[in-house]
Amino acid sequence: MTASAPARPRTRVAVPALHLVAGAVVAAGVLATVVRPVAPPVDPASASAWFEPAWLEATRAYRAPLRWAALAALGLDLAVPLAAALTPPGRRAVAGLLARARHPLLGGAAVAAAILLATDLATLPLAFWSGYVHEGVWGFRTQGLGGWVRDWLVTRAPVWAGGAALAAGGLALGRRLPAGSWPAVAGLSAAAVTAGVVLVSPLVLEPLQFRLTPLPDGPVRAAVQGVLDRAGERVDEIVVADASRRTTKENAYVSGLGATRHVVLYDTLVAGRSPAEVASVFAHELGHDRNGDLPRGVALGAAGMVAGAYAVAALLRRRAARGAQDGLGDPRGVAAAIAAMAVLSVATLPLYAAVSRRAESAADQAALELTGDAAAYLDLQAGLARANRSDPFPPAWARLLWSTHPGVLERLGRGQAFAAGAPR
Repeated sequence: MTASAPARPRTRVAVPALHLVAGAVVAAGVLATVVRPVAPPVDPASASAWFEPAWLEATRAYRAPLRWAALAALGLDLAVPLAAALTPPGRRAVAGLLARARHPLLGGAAVAAAILLATDLATLPLAFWSGYVHEGVWGFRTQGLGGWVRDWLVTRAPVWAGGAALAAGGLALGRRLPAGSWPAVAGLSAAAVTAGVVLVSPLVLEPLQFRLTPLPDGPVRAAVQGVLDRAGERVDEIVVADASRRTTKENAYVSGLGATRHVVLYDTLVAGRSPAEVASVFAHELGHDRNGDLPRGVALGAAGMVAGAYAVAALLRRRAARGAQDGLGDPRGVAAAIAAMAVLSVATLPLYAAVSRRAESAADQAALELTGDAAAYLDLQAGLARANRSDPFPPAWARLLWSTHPGVLERLGRGQAFAAGAPR
């Protein structure tokens, strides 16, 4: 005890400093989200002017069952972690895993991986119906059962491994740090891991999902290069993903940070859209880049990680006060921590969707301003809605939970406003 006494003054200084840094990260994430480029409001287009009644009815028939399946999956995403943390059978299963582990950190990692795996297995029938059966019935799926299973494993296995690693890391910090500094250090460490995942995703995770090839020379490449020339910008890499091996749907995205940043176009998009429409898509992704949406998203994610760490620490301290566990390094708290994070994740879905819609609207506006081609933009939005069967009239609850993009009628309305020379 006497050997640690000289460190106490430094600790008294370091702990408040850590809380200040954590608070700064949360504030930066909030500011990066609130203070950002935004698009002017527009009136939505008329559905009847763009889509015939038969198409609208068929689209509702396609989308409605998917929404109910997603809602059921969301319920299971909550129910399984809560059952592991709160019910007698769940607690016995967690205790059994911990009893068989050779080390508390391994036990905590096993509990985290087991809960995440059990959650995914519980939702697997819904995922299979939605992603394999229903997509096949409607003609969107192009892969067989083996390919679908592989894609599911490639998507979910990193989550199991990452959850186990985060649990072990959190327990290790809890066993070594003063309780007062744990939420700041754990939250900042998780935030750093989040940024690292975004950074390396194009190098590690994307190649597991797609075969990526450079956008070849030709009319599409020339149209895309024209957007870059007008913007006076340079993108290190524009690649095409072989999405057609699994779906007929069309999409594009930008990923990575710094040296790993690149724009990815689905091959279905390149094949199914005119060069001018692909250029409009690329301008949209370039708009995300110019608006700093990926760094803003990382900043918001970091803020969420830090805030979540403080919430979990408060929960675990209450458990320790009741005698349910011994401090923040006790693996008996892992199930409760995962359940708390599951609740927080679901509770913040509307916030995430609203933030994403705001960013997507700004990127749409940037695309129109970069290309000046409202006709191509309008053809693109109508064509994407038809290719992907995007419902112009989603229920309010579904829009609240999952609509990460503006509705198709709003996007068409933006193009019409731009074409008409409305203030912008």
